[in-house]
Amino acid sequence: MEHKTLGMIAGGGMMPVEIIRHCKTTGRGLFVVGIEPFAGEEELKEAPHIFAKIGEAGKIIKAFKNHNVYEIVLAGGIKRPSFKEMIPDWEGMKIVAKLAVKKMSDDHLFRAVMAEIELRGFKVVGIEEVVPDMMFLEGIYGKVKPSKEDMDDIQRGITVAKALGAVDVGQAVVVQEGMVLAVEAIEGTDMMLSRAATVKKAGKSPVMVKVLKPGQDLRVDLPAMGLQTIEQLKKYGIGGMAVEAGGILLIERDAVIRMADKEGIFIIGVKI
Repeated sequence: MEHKTLGMIAGGGMMPVEIIRHCKTTGRGLFVVGIEPFAGEEELKEAPHIFAKIGEAGKIIKAFKNHNVYEIVLAGGIKRPSFKEMIPDWEGMKIVAKLAVKKMSDDHLFRAVMAEIELRGFKVVGIEEVVPDMMFLEGIYGKVKPSKEDMDDIQRGITVAKALGAVDVGQAVVVQEGMVLAVEAIEGTDMMLSRAATVKKAGKSPVMVKVLKPGQDLRVDLPAMGLQTIEQLKKYGIGGMAVEAGGILLIERDAVIRMADKEGIFIIGVKI
């Protein structure tokens, strides 16, 4: 039997909405499993879907098989649950028992879960394979261009962010006139930007740089930027962002560029 339907495991945010939109436009069949409590009915209403808890592996696998799914994409934010929050079904219990003995970072845990999914007859694909035109390309987006000083800060940011990624700490930094104001760790981008805002100097605005970690598995951990990112940059007085081309997604591209142009914020994709 030919497998045509794409399966999506959906968390929170706009990414699942974008994939649903793309599949409707291209006519590709889609079946969605929304992970509770992250995914919402409003975001998934345009596609056939069910909701499941993260430990209900048996329910998820059965639903995908019933809908003739072969390829599965992960999209949207899902936080790692504690064992206390997990109420696994029998299939989930087998996976938990297999993985519980290992101490893993989130990256390694999600990779291990993907391996378990593939052992059950599916293929996990990256978002960039499903929606390739959402990937950041090299070049300037919109009308606002970074200055030479901004480009110097971007180069400094790339060096520092790649070093952070190599030790699995974070993927983003904020730089102003060569000084690193803040680095991203477990707290995420918003908190990093708020810290940067408390120590920035008068004068040239800081820049944010976001890159991929070396060896990052894009199927399970593909970073994305969207309208919320531009709102955060405006809120904290950041002059622009540089993003590694070919490994980070831009959600709601046209709306993002419009807002960035209006606020005088530059966006640039950088090939590293």
